[in-house]
Amino acid sequence: MRTKPTFFDSLRYRLTVAGRTEDFYRLQYERMFRRHYVRKMDCLAVGPLYLPRLSHAEFPTREEAYYAMEIGDILYPALLGSFRYVDEGPYEWEDVRIEEGDVVFDCGANLGVFSLLAAYRGAEVYAFEPISAARAELRKTLDLNPALKERVHIVPAALSDSEGSAEFTVLDGTLVGSSMVLQQQGRKETARLTTVDAFCEAEGVSPNFIKADIEGAERQMMRGAVSTLKRDAPKIAICTYHFADDAAVLRGIIKAANPEYRISEKWKKMYARV
Repeated sequence: MRTKPTFFDSLRYRLTVAGRTEDFYRLQYERMFRRHYVRKMDCLAVGPLYLPRLSHAEFPTREEAYYAMEIGDILYPALLGSFRYVDEGPYEWEDVRIEEGDVVFDCGANLGVFSLLAAYRGAEVYAFEPISAARAELRKTLDLNPALKERVHIVPAALSDSEGSAEFTVLDGTLVGSSMVLQQQGRKETARLTTVDAFCEAEGVSPNFIKADIEGAERQMMRGAVSTLKRDAPKIAICTYHFADDAAVLRGIIKAANPEYRISEKWKKMYARV
């Protein structure tokens, strides 16, 4: 199976990246739906994994547009060897990969696409998701995959640099993009905050892999993980596109915590491991 994009994948990405609007991803979802829909189960089957159908609308919803991004970034490269629909980039790149027996922290689990992949790879997963409606969809995803369900522990909390609570803004029409940091319009929901370090101490766990897409709060989360980075040196795959200085700030936090980290950047993500 391919682990890097072909020339045509790369060319397609460069030619379309400037025109990737919400409607672009609605079209991607229509294509994915035609390819992966299983009528008798009323769900999508991507490789060996099953994903819930989000709506029965004739025209893909805003949520399904974002869903297409998740599937294209996470499952297509990992299971189909295809980078055709990559946008923000996969969470596995070069030697930053999920291995059997890993303890994975899925920070910003949302509908559970990455959690499901990690469980399929043989990892024990802690799926951090602060938004109640997203957790409900996450449970639907796990229910469709009973053989993997026991490997995923849902944690109803967000990760930051301190414990407490915070108010999140949940965007209209989608569960993707809920943030306690970004200025945006939507309904409000209060959620519990913890830190990676505090959670590890309380639960007696040590992560081997940290994945994070938490809508602008990545730097706060990493500041709350300094002891874990020093002690356990987990592999890291983290988004860097929410703020212009994300990459520089995150690189500084990681290297200050553990200078042995090797860091690379690709697409809209940073990958790090010792």
